[in-house]
Amino acid sequence: MMTGIANSRTALAALIAVTLAAGAGAWLYARASGERIAVLEQELAAARDRARADTADRAALADRVAHLEAALAEATAGADAARGDATTATPAASGASPPGEDEVAAQADTPGEPDSHAALPRSAMGGFDADSLVAAGFHREDVTRFRARLDEIQLKQLYLRDQATREGWIGTPRFAQESKALFGELVGLRNEFDEPLYDWVLYSTGHPNRVAVSEVISGGAGDAAGLLRGDVIVRYDDRLVLSPAELRDATTQGRAGELVALEVQREGESAPRRIFVPRGPIGITLEPTAVRPAPAG
Repeated sequence: MMTGIANSRTALAALIAVTLAAGAGAWLYARASGERIAVLEQELAAARDRARADTADRAALADRVAHLEAALAEATAGADAARGDATTATPAASGASPPGEDEVAAQADTPGEPDSHAALPRSAMGGFDADSLVAAGFHREDVTRFRARLDEIQLKQLYLRDQATREGWIGTPRFAQESKALFGELVGLRNEFDEPLYDWVLYSTGHPNRVAVSEVISGGAGDAAGLLRGDVIVRYDDRLVLSPAELRDATTQGRAGELVALEVQREGESAPRRIFVPRGPIGITLEPTAVRPAPAG
């Protein structure tokens, strides 16, 4: 009987030991799990912080990309507009180029883009002075409508950039195409309003509105017609010339070799002189310049 009691005590002790061991194991497992969970939660929080930072970085990068693309579109159009009728490039007149763009004359044989002519960049907004335009002889109503169109185009540019950034197509061909279309609207203001008003807005906002002869190529049509360095070409075939690209394009229109009137303002002379050149390459190097237009009317 004593043996049975001893065996029972031994079994009970073993059961208690197993139970304690199991409890200790469960406690240790729970503790380890809790520590693991805490570590995972910390890692998750850190990952979320990094994700938020990455999102902010991506947004900032997208905004920077949008800004650079808009600047590139404007600079490209300005460079196209600077292509002149020559075989040698020369620097633009000091202070005459739009912000961020050093315009130069280029080859006359380079085909022009529809929007490569003189256009107001977005920076024209800050220099628009309605009173000076009214003082130049324009009706305030026309000046007000012109400014309203500038504001409208600028807002379109801002909303385009915002939409493209939000929807993730800021660096796509779609964005470039729509940006180019809006730049084309700026160019189109010349046809929407009287040309003299467009000319005055270019000048009053500090942007080139004429082209000057920087070099005359010996033996060319310009040399034969008596063009001199520093001459400002005002009109070609009775059309006002606002950019080198416009003159270049005009020389390729019509019948080659036909005589075309060239209106030239020479330094020291009160009125432009009228000469004739055959349609085609004039043989001159051009640079954009700014000239105060005549008063309206």
